[in-house]
Amino acid sequence: QQRPIPPSVLKEIKARGMIALLLGLVTLSGALYFYLLHRSSYFTRRGIPQVPPASLIFGSSLEMFRKHEPRILKFGEWTKKYGKTYGVKEGATNLLVTSDLEIVNDVFVKQFDNFYSRKAAIFGPDVDNEQRIHLFLARGSRWKRLRYISAPSFSISSLRKIRPIVEDSVLNMITIMEQRHGGGDAFNIHDFYCEYTMDTIGRLVMGQKESLYFQNPKVELVKAMFMRDFDLPLVHLRYAFPFITPIMRKLLLKVPNRLTGGFMKLRAEIHDAVQERITRREQNPSVADNVEDFIDLFLNSREDGQELGAQGEFKLSEAKVSKSLTIDEVISQAFVFILAGFDTTANALAYTSWLLAVNPRVMRRCQEEIDDVCGEESISFDDINNLRYLEATCKETLRFFPLGAFANSRQCMNTTKIGDLEIEKDTDVAVDTFSLHFDEAIWGEDAAEFKPERWLEDRKVPQAAYIPFGAGPRICIGMRLAMMEEKMALAHLLRRFDFLKGTESSSLQLHGALTLTPVEVPIRIVKRQ
Repeated sequence: QQRPIPPSVLKEIKARGMIALLLGLVTLSGALYFYLLHRSSYFTRRGIPQVPPASLIFGSSLEMFRKHEPRILKFGEWTKKYGKTYGVKEGATNLLVTSDLEIVNDVFVKQFDNFYSRKAAIFGPDVDNEQRIHLFLARGSRWKRLRYISAPSFSISSLRKIRPIVEDSVLNMITIMEQRHGGGDAFNIHDFYCEYTMDTIGRLVMGQKESLYFQNPKVELVKAMFMRDFDLPLVHLRYAFPFITPIMRKLLLKVPNRLTGGFMKLRAEIHDAVQERITRREQNPSVADNVEDFIDLFLNSREDGQELGAQGEFKLSEAKVSKSLTIDEVISQAFVFILAGFDTTANALAYTSWLLAVNPRVMRRCQEEIDDVCGEESISFDDINNLRYLEATCKETLRFFPLGAFANSRQCMNTTKIGDLEIEKDTDVAVDTFSLHFDEAIWGEDAAEFKPERWLEDRKVPQAAYIPFGAGPRICIGMRLAMMEEKMALAHLLRRFDFLKGTESSSLQLHGALTLTPVEVPIRIVKRQ
């Protein structure tokens, strides 16, 4: 018979077990600590200035996702402190921030084959394999195909066809604006521009037949999407532990939440609109010959099924394209059209109006040009193109307020060198667009001056020095449409009204997690004498 283990021995075994467990935990904790310490010093070990991480686990992500402190402005602060090129730890992700023109030009233009992907979106889809992917996030061969198919929709001939819709929407906006604020009271003009851009998009993309000013529920829905607060535990966990992204994405798409709820609702509405158009075409095939809007253009490039798979190495010059879209891709293109065309154009118009109110000399010159070029009634497409000083004013505004600067980022797909700087595969690169746009070495000693005339001078702006719409092959495909919308609105407004400041302040308060949005743009409109 086996003798029982004496209590003293059991006690000693338990004590040794506890010691072993504690030693294991200490060893594991020490190993984890040194791993995180090593991970957090990625740029320092490579001789690149680095923003000291606020946390070994989360890096500097806690500082970069504050709704009321846009990250693009944070980049400007860090550039003054650490120089034109420096590193930031976003949890486990390595982010190289730069306003060095040579590096920007290499990343966006010269070495596009090494930087053809955008920086991964927060809880974004699998850009290589997911069916519902759009032009903004797509990369490699899928991006080239979507770009190739979408390009004709934004050609000059296409813009000429949609000009009457854009102008009609402008005139409807002005009618309401004059009814409500023609007496000269101060009001937030940004609200009207948000209604205008959504009205135009609805009529160009969603088959909307008439204007819905201040009656369109999509305005507040999309506004909320752009003003989402990314300073959330889930977002910080995603950066600290990127491997959880697919799991969290599936969960967020199934459970209603404030992070993805707006996206899901908008996508559902677009899905219904596309399906309704498909049904109408099936019932009456001749409808397909009558192109009403961008959904029709995309459906005309439709293919019901397509094999998707890993892409491997991508070279722009060698990639072949298939001129077809899946139904999921049609929905996604319409979806990104709304997101890309709403907030950015509304903000650009608001900032331009403010800068004109602050700079009456520039406003007067714009008005003189509009009076000389445009007739008294309709403004033609050629008239819009001939408003060179107004366009220079819009360009200068976007130099001051590069509102879509968050999109000026890339992911390194192959380890490469730019000068003496080695950039490893999977490193993200973001441009400090503000610092680039105000660099006196590029723009001269008057870089801080609002001066539209600089765009009419013979001096050529270096490639990739001005990037409100991005640069290189991935430059914004809707750039000409955005400029037409902006110039059409301003031309009609300025030939009727003067813009005056609605406040004593000469600056605007900015916020926004994605685009750079004004909290309010107080303007007074006064009829021209």
